[in-house]
Amino acid sequence: MIHNHKRFMILTTLAVAILTPTVVAQHLTLRDAVEIALKNNERIRQYEERLKQKNYQNLEAWGNFLPSVTLTGSYNYMNDPLQIDLDPIRQAMITLQAGTQTKLADVYNRLAGGPGLTAPQQAAVLSGNTTSLQSAVPAFVETLKEQEFKSASFVGVQPLFLGGKLLAAKKFASTELESAEIELKKTKDEVAQEAITTYMAVVLLNDVLTTRRNVLEGMRHHDSNAQRLLKEGLLANHQALRAEVAVAEADRNLFDDENKRSLALIALRNILGLPEDEPLDISDSLVFHNAQDSLCMLLQQARVNHPMLQLIAQKKDAASQKFNSERAEFLPQIAAFGKYELYPHYLSALEPRWVVGVQVSLNIFNGGKKFARLESAAHLEREVDAIEAEATKKINILVTKNYTDMTNSRNRFFKLKSNLSLAHENLRLMSNRFQTGLGTSLDVIDAQLILEKNEIESKTSLFDYYKSMTELYTAAGNPQKVLELWNSKENKDEAH
Repeated sequence: MIHNHKRFMILTTLAVAILTPTVVAQHLTLRDAVEIALKNNERIRQYEERLKQKNYQNLEAWGNFLPSVTLTGSYNYMNDPLQIDLDPIRQAMITLQAGTQTKLADVYNRLAGGPGLTAPQQAAVLSGNTTSLQSAVPAFVETLKEQEFKSASFVGVQPLFLGGKLLAAKKFASTELESAEIELKKTKDEVAQEAITTYMAVVLLNDVLTTRRNVLEGMRHHDSNAQRLLKEGLLANHQALRAEVAVAEADRNLFDDENKRSLALIALRNILGLPEDEPLDISDSLVFHNAQDSLCMLLQQARVNHPMLQLIAQKKDAASQKFNSERAEFLPQIAAFGKYELYPHYLSALEPRWVVGVQVSLNIFNGGKKFARLESAAHLEREVDAIEAEATKKINILVTKNYTDMTNSRNRFFKLKSNLSLAHENLRLMSNRFQTGLGTSLDVIDAQLILEKNEIESKTSLFDYYKSMTELYTAAGNPQKVLELWNSKENKDEAH
């Protein structure tokens, strides 16, 4: 029984171990964060679908150069057959012929030596001739279309010259396709920028929490010493109370920053498209990597690669094609056409089995609307030129501002390094003075707070440096450069 009981306990433990899900935090690097964000972001999917849409519209524009062939068919029923009745002409012909034959009969009778035909005789001969001709001459009634008939035909039209309208439409479609590609890249750059900034915010808070924990540990150690000295009568009560207050403040600061990091992780998961309960392991720390590109180079890159300027350039091209399309309205439209009938036995004598030809049309006057549209297109081109000039100035200002902010954050970080060294030395001296009774508890607490302040300012300066750098390279159209600098081993200075 005991043996079976042990076996049951072992099997139960194994089953629990197998069935219980193991939560393993996903180790996440900056490059991983950007790749996941680009893969899962819904806005990127939206612009990918728009790109596919514009690609098919571009193919549609190619189809305008090809002939269009249409198969048409119909069933028709008319109130009466379509006929041509020439009976009045037939009656006139019969009357003339009968009269001529009657006169010839009178002439033949006279030539034979007989008397001429009397009026009753001529009337009888005329009546006989008329009756004979009525039966001999067919009816002059032609049926062109039966009352019930079918119709089916192939109709083909090939544009030959439309004044450049087809070419303008094709170039416009190509412009829209390129604009969709630029918008997709712009969205990817924005998502990458957002992912980088949020990831570094989490890294900053991790470093801040490390500093807060170190300060809290130092405050607790100092509080322990203060309580010991208080019991020995070597420390005033208010100084011991100040040490306890410092511990409480350090603990509260740590708690506040832990909540901030939790919110930052939620924001990061949202950007990455991960579940809110997805555990993430971010072990990176803010370290300095020097961005060596000059302001002049970045300004030049931004003028070429900034998505907004690229989109405006495409809009300029689109406005130009609109002008060309409106100008084409003043030129003749030429097209070849052809038609082939599939039911020839239903055709009338006036309708051909097939026909081909060339059609030319030119609008002479339509109330001045064409001229107004052409002028409108010309002013649209000038409007886009003005937009481009203004956007270029604003992007120059944006790049200059981000570059200046990045430089200021870098300089502030290096200036704080000497302050950090001094703060560490000051804390060491104040702690030694306190232990020997030459210093007060307040001196130690102030030294620890000064060190904490300098360490957090140093990390914040690094975060501001990378944040400005990310915005700067995004404006230059290359946010991936931040990843290259972050992962590079050169120009590296760990801020510890």
